Amino acid sequence: MYPPMLPNEQSMNDLPYAIPCAEAKNQFGAKFYRCTWYALPRNITQWNAQQQRNVTFSNHISGKCVRGTCRASNGSGIYGMYGQDLRFSLSIYYYIYESEDGYPIAYRMDGGPNKKGKEVTYAQARTTLQDFFLDHGISKTSAKDAIAAYSLDTTSDSSVDEVPQVEKTPMTKPTKIIEVKEAWCNPRADDECTINGKKVAKSELKQYLPAVYELEVLNAGGYCEHPICYDKNDKPIGIN
Repeated sequence: MYPPMLPNEQSMNDLPYAIPCAEAKNQFGAKFYRCTWYALPRNITQWNAQQQRNVTFSNHISGKCVRGTCRASNGSGIYGMYGQDLRFSLSIYYYIYESEDGYPIAYRMDGGPNKKGKEVTYAQARTTLQDFFLDHGISKTSAKDAIAAYSLDTTSDSSVDEVPQVEKTPMTKPTKIIEVKEAWCNPRADDECTINGKKVAKSELKQYLPAVYELEVLNAGGYCEHPICYDKNDKPIGIN
């Protein structure tokens, strides 16, 4: 049973901005990373307007990060990016990313680097989660016990200088109204890009293409070759 004051997870409202990942083992002894704000899973029931019925699902998503991309094991999509191969369990409404100091953490879907929001260290994510527990009526003893599992940075000071907030950085929009049929940047050069066959400085790409979120591009079947993202038909659709 979840304590009654914790969010009901019908939306991401009131959930912590970031969650540190804890090393854990499943019932077979295999290692995985638990990137969840509560250790035990529960079922969530929501009304599905498309299916016109209630749908019940777990609030924990299992998956694996391979070659930099983290995918759910049930095929439901991409849930983050991380540089090392690992198995994970992740709270719904979150995606996996590397903390500022190089550890796996989970950011809420509306924040973190994928939304041009504030990035945090592993220790900051841990303190954010601890404050979340205390704010929702969890006793200091229980909160301390729960937080103890998040110890990937065992040499780190757990104090936090500031509480992370979502930065409202506006997404850029193109200023030149032309159809971009071809866009490319030379990966071997610092500033060699073309738009429709014409040379363009990398800093000027935002005049032709809007800013996009890489995770959303990947989930739609597209891909990104920094700094340009393409749809599944290889058409340039934005920059990240």
